[in-house]
Amino acid sequence: MNRILLLIVLIGFISMHAEAQKKTKTPSKATLFKEKDVAYAPSGLAYKYRLDVPGKPGNLSDVVELDFTLYNNKDSVLRSTVAEKNRVITTVQKPKYPGAFEEAIAMLSKGDSCAFWLSADTLFKLGIGAEMPPYIEKGSFVRFEVKMHDIMTMDEYNKKQVVMAKQTQVEEDAKLASYIKTNNIKATLDTATGIYYQVVQEGPGAKPKAGNKVIVHYTGQLLNGEIFDSSKDRNEPFDFILGKGYVIEGWDEGIPLMHKGEKGILYIPSYRGYGAQRAGSIPPNSSLIFEVELLDIK
Repeated sequence: MNRILLLIVLIGFISMHAEAQKKTKTPSKATLFKEKDVAYAPSGLAYKYRLDVPGKPGNLSDVVELDFTLYNNKDSVLRSTVAEKNRVITTVQKPKYPGAFEEAIAMLSKGDSCAFWLSADTLFKLGIGAEMPPYIEKGSFVRFEVKMHDIMTMDEYNKKQVVMAKQTQVEEDAKLASYIKTNNIKATLDTATGIYYQVVQEGPGAKPKAGNKVIVHYTGQLLNGEIFDSSKDRNEPFDFILGKGYVIEGWDEGIPLMHKGEKGILYIPSYRGYGAQRAGSIPPNSSLIFEVELLDIK
């Protein structure tokens, strides 16, 4: 699973007594959180359901998919996966301390939305193990607004990933083929990888093989023409060992299509690039274009 995120806290979960916690409520301390009807789990964890959907919380090792928005005690947004359009996917694990964020998420069933208040001091000391930043007051509470989108067993998650990967590949292949056709690009499709390669200036040398050290100059851009990286701007060639996974699959599979001394352009579908993960300024599910000059092979 490659989308496990730490968020701003170490996320994990526990299902023990989760159903009981979901239904157990004690008198609220409205003045503390500026809201009425705040409830408390046996551990002291404060919560308030925005939407309480009947259902069963996840068990240990189940996979959950959720969104959250984190606020400080002045209602300033510290982070929002909703705004980032990047849902959190992780597994159910035991919390590090009573009333932790892990315990909070374990209370939720599919479809639930809930607010949780956590002691900022305890969160950073026991949960994160780091100094509290200046924009969070000591002795204050932070508020997580959490939406639980899905709960799956690991087997269900793996099957879902296979289906989604196949669907994404079909969509990416179609999008890249359309781009090549629309722009009348004379590139050749490597059917084994889904990568297109266009020769700009032929090279006289041999092709590199796995295990070779290759030295290249490159410029990377998105399909909209936005440049995200260039070794030429740094005036520093880039080198790596081919076939060792040191670079994206599109490079390990695309560079061997070139000859030493050759200049060409690789058109790489997202599933051979960074996939569904954001990489710097590269959005998730982005096809990539690399202008490459293969300077040397060792």
